[in-house]
Amino acid sequence: MSIPLNSPDGQTKGRLFLIPSALGGDSAADIWPSGNLDRIRHIRTFVVENVRSARRFLRMAGFMADFDDIRFLLLNKHTTEAELGRYLDPASEGLDVGLLSEAGNPCVADPGQSIVSLAHKKGILVVPLVGASAILLGLVASGFSGQRFAFHGYLPIRKGERQKAIRELERQAYAGDQTQIFMETPFRNNALMEDLVQVCRPETLLCVACDLSLPGEYIRTYAVEQWKQKLPDLHKRTSIFLIYHP
Repeated sequence: MSIPLNSPDGQTKGRLFLIPSALGGDSAADIWPSGNLDRIRHIRTFVVENVRSARRFLRMAGFMADFDDIRFLLLNKHTTEAELGRYLDPASEGLDVGLLSEAGNPCVADPGQSIVSLAHKKGILVVPLVGASAILLGLVASGFSGQRFAFHGYLPIRKGERQKAIRELERQAYAGDQTQIFMETPFRNNALMEDLVQVCRPETLLCVACDLSLPGEYIRTYAVEQWKQKLPDLHKRTSIFLIYHP
């Protein structure tokens, strides 16, 4: 007798849906395929970083259930292991659970990894839904290698440590023909940009992908020596940075 795909251990269980949100603003129409809403409209338990923004995004996406009937569970740096262990109880009882990212895809520069790992340990099927990823959008629009690339998340806050990290990423780009991708908190973007043009070689290629999928989207690739002539103002704009040398 065959075992249903959503029951790895032979027991009927719910699934954990990984739900992408918009990269900025409130619109889901530009980043969601039409089938996403149909797949999650029945879910009554959501694991989220922020209840208010999660509710707002779900409404904008067309989720019409009464929020008084919806359970929102917070997953952030304050969530304890004991709390996390109970978040998948509905799935163990046969009900689906949704993990909603704060921006973009869950588990990428996002705390969702812990609950996904737990789902695998509990034999609960993980179902990723299609949505926008700033990392991949920036990569494919950069003109850099999509065969070999690495995402490093946030660089160090301290200037000296950040510059050291930039030098190492540039070394890896040259040595391995590998695109290096990283990001920064929006209010530190300009400081990072200044460090990049100060530390990197003049011929190193740098792509800045800013406000992806939004009306003010900005994507430019130039050599560092060209960037030095006029730095963009990236203050408080959500950005992805990529360096490469063919």
